[in-house]
Amino acid sequence: MEDRKRFSNGRDNRYFGAFLGLIFPMVGFVLFYVFAFSDEINFQQYWKQLFDTSKMSAALSLAIILNLPVFFLNLWSHRYENAKGVVGATIFYGIFIVLFKFF
Repeated sequence: MEDRKRFSNGRDNRYFGAFLGLIFPMVGFVLFYVFAFSDEINFQQYWKQLFDTSKMSAALSLAIILNLPVFFLNLWSHRYENAKGVVGATIFYGIFIVLFKFF
C-alpha cells in the first residue's frame, strides 16, 4: 500500500478518472468529425446524419476507444482509482451505445 502512495501524486481518485473517461471520447468524437468529414459537411449536418442513419452507436464506439490508453496509463502509473473511474465512464458510454443501437 505504501508503494502505491509513493507513485501517486494526489490525482488518484474515481471522480478525476470518470472525468477523463467522459472527456476523451468526446474529444475523439470531434476529432473523428474533423479528420473525416469537416471538408464535406458542417457539424450540425454530421450530427443529424448520425441520428438519421442510426450510426450514432458506431461513432460512439469508435470514440470510446480513446479510453483504452487513458485506462492503461493509469494502471501503469499505479493510479488504480483513476482506472476505476475510467471503467465507470466507459460503462456509462456503453449504456448509451446500447440504447442508440436498439432504440
